Amino acid sequence: MIAAVVIFTIGCSKLASSTNPNDANVATTPPANAAAPVPSAPQNPEDKMPRVNVEDAKKLVEEGKAIIIDVRGTDAYKTAHVKGALDIPLNKLESADFKDLPKDKRIIAYCT
Repeated sequence: MIAAVVIFTIGCSKLASSTNPNDANVATTPPANAAAPVPSAPQNPEDKMPRVNVEDAKKLVEEGKAIIIDVRGTDAYKTAHVKGALDIPLNKLESADFKDLPKDKRIIAYCT
């Protein structure tokens, strides 16, 4: 779990640096038994977190192969968020109870 939190933290801290206009600025973690499409290569060589564009994210969610979590913070979540996204603020990831997250789906996190 801590490794996943570190990955989310590193990924979110660098997401805003993407120059690709089709980049949804979301980081993903593959499920344990993933058969979902492989996300595109990282945009920044320093950033090892895979990215997924908006169209692919929508498709994965519609097919039931992924869920979206909003890590921006509860205030930002309450203002506006991706439909169906779960509110799990980045600063709460380390202490979050992940037993409620599906083990068989890709987790797509966004923060910008």
